[in-house]
Amino acid sequence: MAITSGSVVLESGTQATVISDTSTIADAAFNGATITALTPSDVVPFGDAVLTVTMSTAPSAGAAFHLYRRDLNIDGTNDATVPDANYKNIYLGSFPIDLVTTIQYVSLPGIPLAPDQEFYLENDTGQTTTSSTTTIVKITPRSYNVKA
Repeated sequence: MAITSGSVVLESGTQATVISDTSTIADAAFNGATITALTPSDVVPFGDAVLTVTMSTAPSAGAAFHLYRRDLNIDGTNDATVPDANYKNIYLGSFPIDLVTTIQYVSLPGIPLAPDQEFYLENDTGQTTTSSTTTIVKITPRSYNVKA
């Protein structure tokens, strides 16, 4: 299929690691370590997220990790509140988890991005992640452009 000149095409930015947690993440808890802000050099409207996780015990059916965004510098240099069990402000979506203890790669496409943000994971699987592998979330910024 040929795309004609002047058509709108999807462009991808460089994938960035926004969460890299080497500790365990308990059930009903948020990740607690190594959060890297995503501040794309170009403000883009959305991106695709990928979770890499290994569970210590196979979770129950319907288990998931939930992804939240914390916007930074929203009022001058003031940031939004960090998401926790009592404050789940900007929910971006859920990563459904398979009923296995092997490493899993789960995609969450089309999440909305802000000019400056951090991301947080909530473990809603009924089980704890394993500490022998790192729990990682990567974001690939995406935008539209006109084909020359």
